[in-house]
Amino acid sequence: MKKTLSIVLALLFALSCMGAALAEDKVTITMIQRLPAAYIVEDNPVIAAWGDRTGVIIEVEAPPISNYSDRLNVVMASDDLPDLIYVQNLNNTYQQWARDGLLLDLTDYLTPEIMPNACKVLTQDELAGCLVDGRLYSLPRVQTKPLDCITYRGDWLEKLGLEVPKTAQEFADVMLAFAKQDPDDNGIDDTYGFSIRNFNDRNLIHAFGLRPSDVPDENGEYTVMEGQEGYMTYLTWLRDMYLNGALDPEWYLTQSYEDQDKFFAGKIGALYTDIIINHVTQWAANATFVAVNPEGTVVAGPSLLPEGADKVGVYYAPQVWGGYAINADSEHIEETLRVLDDGYTDECVTLLFKGIEGLTYTSLDPETRVITLTPEQTALADQWCASYATINYQLSNKDMIIAGGTSTNEVELANWMAANDFVSSLEYRISYLGEGTIPGYNDESTKLTNDGVYSERNEKITQYICGQITEEEMASYLQNVYVPACEPMMNVIRASGINK
Repeated sequence: MKKTLSIVLALLFALSCMGAALAEDKVTITMIQRLPAAYIVEDNPVIAAWGDRTGVIIEVEAPPISNYSDRLNVVMASDDLPDLIYVQNLNNTYQQWARDGLLLDLTDYLTPEIMPNACKVLTQDELAGCLVDGRLYSLPRVQTKPLDCITYRGDWLEKLGLEVPKTAQEFADVMLAFAKQDPDDNGIDDTYGFSIRNFNDRNLIHAFGLRPSDVPDENGEYTVMEGQEGYMTYLTWLRDMYLNGALDPEWYLTQSYEDQDKFFAGKIGALYTDIIINHVTQWAANATFVAVNPEGTVVAGPSLLPEGADKVGVYYAPQVWGGYAINADSEHIEETLRVLDDGYTDECVTLLFKGIEGLTYTSLDPETRVITLTPEQTALADQWCASYATINYQLSNKDMIIAGGTSTNEVELANWMAANDFVSSLEYRISYLGEGTIPGYNDESTKLTNDGVYSERNEKITQYICGQITEEEMASYLQNVYVPACEPMMNVIRASGINK
């Protein structure tokens, strides 16, 4: 027995030595990344699996997420830069790092021969924000979000015998019913349809034929949104809902996420700003919502359609959340390029976001992207995986990595799938490039902010919606004051020819 045990121990020792020798042959790639607090770097099997995929050892530094930018600034000012660098903000600081020679110029490396996966996946629109003086100094971390939607209290619709609204008129009718027909059945006049937090939200404006200011019309002409035909009709639509009581009378005091708080508290029946299909399941299971509305349900509706239309096109700029750069003085550029390129494969995207089959999840259907996992696997995934850990937060075909959002059971998943199918039958995305990528645009926009032009616009719109100034006064202000003030900014857009 002792002899057998000795043989086994000797074999294990030999294997460990062999493994150590193999590990010594591998290059170590260092990386700094912005990761959630729950993420554990040490002995992380997902990071190890990524290294195995790419034939290297990957060491990750994950500073506290709250001061990632501060730590990154310190690192970039040092003489010891990691090989792979997550740049959270592709701003002036990033551009200066590129001009100072700290970041590798990736322009000539982004080829089918050197980086086949990134070259296949990334579009010119997505790459645009990573350019500095026409050269490429990082690859973008692109995020595909679920479809935009407007969420409604499903139980309120059911009680009042109403359907999910699809057009602006239907929306106005439902909002008035939510405000006047006691949808929560408490006998008190204490509910409203909705509250405004963002005037020009895409879930509302497309019903009026409005488009972003950097998208030209059919004749190739650019017009600031507030000067486009249909904008006054849109504002009057909001004004009418305020005057008839469908709109929260204190809407102009609504700060960030306070409309969401009112939705959870059972005071309003619809939410439209920054809302996606995932919120259907997230909010229905939200502890605050359930506590206040134990019988409450949440349903999704499309971005509002123009009258007579079968579908609505929603303008959607690529969602670029920073980028990944390479240390210009890295001793392992070839290997680091390989690691970065692997991040744009579906396999690596899935690995970094949801981990290893059998360890952090049970199964993942490659077609529907429906994942199954136990509570124990979920806990492990929270430690070893994260959406923030991904190089690219989308599949190569631009679809979502996982269907169902945060659904944790079959009922939630079914609700998500039904909502997604319904909304996708009525809306589609129109991809366009945001004006923030145009050189000189941000300078002109900042000047409008500093000169008080934007704040004056918001004040005038507020006055009009609240009935304090007339339609003629509002239209005159937009055409004679606001639109002319925006001309320098619009000229920058026109000169760029963006989205033509």
